[in-house]
Amino acid sequence: MPHAGTVAESYQTTTFNSIMENIMKNTVLQAIAIFGLVIGELSAVEASQVSFVQSNVNALPGQILTFDLVGEGFSSGPDGAGFSLAWDKTVLQYVTTTVANPPWDTSFVSDTNAGSGMVDFVFLGKSTGTAGTDFSLASFTFNVIGNVGAATELSLADAFGGFSALGGQSLSVNYLNSQVQVVPLPSAVWLFGTALLGLCNPALKRRKRRIGG
Repeated sequence: MPHAGTVAESYQTTTFNSIMENIMKNTVLQAIAIFGLVIGELSAVEASQVSFVQSNVNALPGQILTFDLVGEGFSSGPDGAGFSLAWDKTVLQYVTTTVANPPWDTSFVSDTNAGSGMVDFVFLGKSTGTAGTDFSLASFTFNVIGNVGAATELSLADAFGGFSALGGQSLSVNYLNSQVQVVPLPSAVWLFGTALLGLCNPALKRRKRRIGG
């Protein structure tokens, strides 16, 4: 027959092991839950993206460029948006900003410092509802004034409170900037122009001789 002390020790050991097992299970479950929340938050941040349709552009000196800004993958549609835009003023000369309407029926563009290479902020709002999960924001037009080889980034950032959902909830946004590189006129175009000029010259000379005669 087992000794009373042995039985008590066995019971205590079993109880201790059971308690530790439950603690470990709960700890693992809590860790999984926290990990899931973190991944969910990261996914939400990555999904809410604001970027230019024209991501990387090779441009010629004197060319006019328009960049269209859009929002994609928003889990909660915004009813307000505020952002700034900066660029190298020696490469691009600001022309204008055109707000997308719809979806935005309220807007204000602070571009008094555009000559210095910055739109201080663009504020967009909706009087009713939200812009949805995927939407247009605005278009920015520039003249290319930089020399061949010059480059600039169109840099976006939160401004005027950033993006917000109904009720004023702040939305995290992942901005993707655009790159502009000034490139020379392709050699094929020069060759085509030279060939065209060569074809035109004889015809012009014959015409002149007929007129002179």
